[in-house]
Amino acid sequence: MFDVIIIGGGAAGLSAGLILGRFRRSVMICDSRQPRNAKSTGVHGFLSRDGILPQELLHIAREQLTPHSTVQFSSQTVVDIVQADSHFLVHFQDGTSAPTKKILFATGVKDILPPIDGIAELWGQAVFHCPYCHGWEVRDRALAVVANGANAIHITKLLRALSNDIVICTNGMSDIDTSDRRQLDHLGINVIETPILRLERQDTKLDGIVFTDGSFLAREALFIRPPHEQHSTLPAKLGCAMTEQGYIAVNELGKTSLDGVFAAGDMTSPAQQVIHAASRGAMAAAGINSELAHEAFVVG
Repeated sequence: MFDVIIIGGGAAGLSAGLILGRFRRSVMICDSRQPRNAKSTGVHGFLSRDGILPQELLHIAREQLTPHSTVQFSSQTVVDIVQADSHFLVHFQDGTSAPTKKILFATGVKDILPPIDGIAELWGQAVFHCPYCHGWEVRDRALAVVANGANAIHITKLLRALSNDIVICTNGMSDIDTSDRRQLDHLGINVIETPILRLERQDTKLDGIVFTDGSFLAREALFIRPPHEQHSTLPAKLGCAMTEQGYIAVNELGKTSLDGVFAAGDMTSPAQQVIHAASRGAMAAAGINSELAHEAFVVG
């Protein structure tokens, strides 16, 4: 029986695996190797690794798990989890299963991009979701914020430290309140309500935005906060409580509403930088390790 099965091998899952491996916990990390940030030009804001390619960061992380012989990897997809007495039975796509004392979900979320021609091709290259992750790289350039209401104002406030050329595109009727609209006018930040038809591009380089009325706005980068959903339905199926925003509800150590089940990374919080995911993975591992240590101490 495994001490822990970690479902998801991104920053959160690998960080947890490292902490648990250092305590000789028997761990299986199930990883499909399809990270959310696969198309990104680089991981930013990660101390000592700023600008590293996402896949290179994961490669280094996996290598650093090599000395910990109690940690193993599986490429199998988890299709079901059944609670059995004091442990869980994890079922895989190939029909096999494995028992484990604890579960750590680190499956992340998936972005739901709007149906705008060109946006998927530029995602992570010239279309970004996070000023903290990619704002510095497009500093002093012509930027567009494709958002509405309070969300548009929030992103614009952040980007003003990096560029004086920002346009808000609400992609339809604006619901920015009157006081914010006056402040935008004062700062010389235009708001375009005309719906977007497509993004004009050359490969992964953004040239600008074409609107439904035929007008064109030259831009070099675009920021958007698309909605996202849980990448895996297993936490909800198992009965994990969710927040109003659709994240898995956890405490400060990543414990869900179910005994023995933990979660970490993007699936638990709107703070979605890689460094935050790694941190939450480490905290969840500490929570799991503490429970395992206590259970062994009491039984022994």
